[in-house]
Amino acid sequence: MRRWLKRRTTGGRRKASKQVFPRFHQLDVVRKLLSDAKEWGAGKRYLIQHSAGSGKSNSIAWLAHQLIGLETSGKTTFDSVIVVTDRRVLDKQIRDTIKQFAQVTSVVGHAGKSGDLRAFLKAGKKIIITTVQKFPFILDEVGDEHRGRTFAIIIDEAHSSQSGRTSAKMNIALAANGAEEEDESVEDAINRLMEARKVLPNASYFAFTATPKNKTLEVFGAPAPEGGKVKHVNFHSYTMKQAIQEGFILDVLKYYTPVESYYRLMKTVEDDPTFDTKRAQKKLRRYVESHEHAIRQKAEMMVDHFLGKVIAHRKIGGAARSMVVTNGIHRAIQYFHAFQAYLKESKSPYQAIVAFSGEHEYGGHKVTEASLNGFPSNKIEEQIQHDPYRFLIVADKFQTGYDEPLLHTMYVDKTLSGIKAVQTLSG
Repeated sequence: MRRWLKRRTTGGRRKASKQVFPRFHQLDVVRKLLSDAKEWGAGKRYLIQHSAGSGKSNSIAWLAHQLIGLETSGKTTFDSVIVVTDRRVLDKQIRDTIKQFAQVTSVVGHAGKSGDLRAFLKAGKKIIITTVQKFPFILDEVGDEHRGRTFAIIIDEAHSSQSGRTSAKMNIALAANGAEEEDESVEDAINRLMEARKVLPNASYFAFTATPKNKTLEVFGAPAPEGGKVKHVNFHSYTMKQAIQEGFILDVLKYYTPVESYYRLMKTVEDDPTFDTKRAQKKLRRYVESHEHAIRQKAEMMVDHFLGKVIAHRKIGGAARSMVVTNGIHRAIQYFHAFQAYLKESKSPYQAIVAFSGEHEYGGHKVTEASLNGFPSNKIEEQIQHDPYRFLIVADKFQTGYDEPLLHTMYVDKTLSGIKAVQTLSG
């Protein structure tokens, strides 16, 4: 297995092809998956736990291309391979990677709409790339309309959740076969849909994730009896510790610096029996920390730190960028305006970009990331690589699966815990 990349000069002439060989865990997981699928055919579930820095896009691309040529007992094991992603950034990344691998581009189809997906399935397209909101449709089509054919369904980043309009659309789609819980993530919804159906004998599922929940292990993991109980385990794993030791990601906690915030509140009504301390403290903290003055103070602190400790020291050859992780869309917009104002007052040559989903009301006006940034949303990844943009302020976007070599410093103004902390900090 090797990857051939064809690069063009501005004049349109081809440069020499470049070979990219798989790392050991990539070669190992693809070979083991192919061997198992070849032996057992369709109808199994596999959970691959590969951390950030594992090169999942390449692993998935190699696996997809190898699966379409696989045979079991002299017959084609899978008629089509469906790659399911749950984020716009990763969807494009996986799509581009797979297309670069393809010797014949006609074997790959990107199903942006349900109509495209139905047409590709009917035509027998070999590799189909689509989004997770089509997942219920895929299960129905594979289990009913195309029961006579076999499928390999690769689910990328089964753990992540969404926000904003995209979240609403996905949750509506994923809730088609069961009541949706208020805090249900995409991962939860996929698990629920999978549990609601019997194992389809004509489909195998290959779920790639960095941080699986216990339920995800139960749904996609292999059963392993232990002490009278049945636990579920990964088919293959590549840990964050391995990625750090091999130098593919940094140990973010090694450079983690918390900044404490202090404020004093005075209770004016003593012995109030209706006073809910915990709830009141939460509301008061939200009010204080989202106040314009507090946002401005923190924005100044971040800008001063980045310019003084990162830019001044020529990190990444003076091309370093930073990300500001905020606690919601309103907070992200507040920070964007605070950053822009302070950078202008300081006569700094740099500017900020804000990233959030959908349309939001702010200051009596409807705003989008495009209207605030001055360029389309799909240009954010490209623009942050060029001056004057040095700060990317996000609200539940670009926190997982975002691979930007120039990203040097992350400022987090948001409570992180559990899986979300791992996803965000390992990025």
